[in-house]
Amino acid sequence: MKKIILIILLIITLLQAENYKYEATCGFLYQGTILTKFKEARVALRSWIEELIKKDGGKAYVNFYKNEEKLYRDLRDNKLDMIVLTAPYFFRNKEDIYKHAKDFWSLDFGSGKYIYYYLIGKNDINNGSFKTLKNKTLSIQKNDSIGKVWLNKNTYELNKEKAEKILKTIRYEEKDSSVVLNVYFGKSDYAIINKRVWDDMLALNPAIVKKVKIIEKTDIGQLNSIGMYSKNTKQIIIDSVFKIGLEMDKDEGYNNVIDILYKTTMYKLEEHDLDNLIKYYDDYFKLEEKYN
Repeated sequence: MKKIILIILLIITLLQAENYKYEATCGFLYQGTILTKFKEARVALRSWIEELIKKDGGKAYVNFYKNEEKLYRDLRDNKLDMIVLTAPYFFRNKEDIYKHAKDFWSLDFGSGKYIYYYLIGKNDINNGSFKTLKNKTLSIQKNDSIGKVWLNKNTYELNKEKAEKILKTIRYEEKDSSVVLNVYFGKSDYAIINKRVWDDMLALNPAIVKKVKIIEKTDIGQLNSIGMYSKNTKQIIIDSVFKIGLEMDKDEGYNNVIDILYKTTMYKLEEHDLDNLIKYYDDYFKLEEKYN
């Protein structure tokens, strides 16, 4: 009898210890993001998010996914409260996503609300542009889905072909720094790179501009990723995560991941923030369907 009482008391104690204001399940894609390259980033991000939500009186379960379709499907099936998707996947599936998700947001990696892309090339290229890519070599970061969309959108519009059919060679690099250095050392004629990487490379080695120049720039600001909540996610979770996200750079633990994840802040996407990108991607998908 005493053993039964002790077991009951133990269960009650454990249940009391797990008395959280809310429990939230989060899903992040690491295939094709900065988390792909750094296992320590995933460990740091998980422990950091769990600790932040714990301080707010909640409990977080952080899961990482290799497959984006699986990640979204788990949100749609109510297995996750919050996820982050790449922009190309979001816009390709936006009609279904709007049926199952709400309260959209994005991340600022220390370079502003939107990111911009450059087509760079060797300084000795005269009148270089997307029109002059035929039979040339180009470098791009392996998992840069946004850069690939911009590249193909231009080759569809100008050459009626996918970039692979226009270019002599596409070099897919694991490191985005290698994308710039390939042009600098003459391994590639052109490269696609985002502005943050270009600025970081120039800060490290200003001599790059002696051999490499910016040829074209995106005229529409891009989003690296888009976060969202399930339509069935409790409002207390949404309010708490937004509160944490807006104040996370004030947390002491932030410094533990800042060098890996850059100076990242979270912001809500307002009603018309996606208007330009919706048109941009709609145009791209029409071109892709037409010329593929």
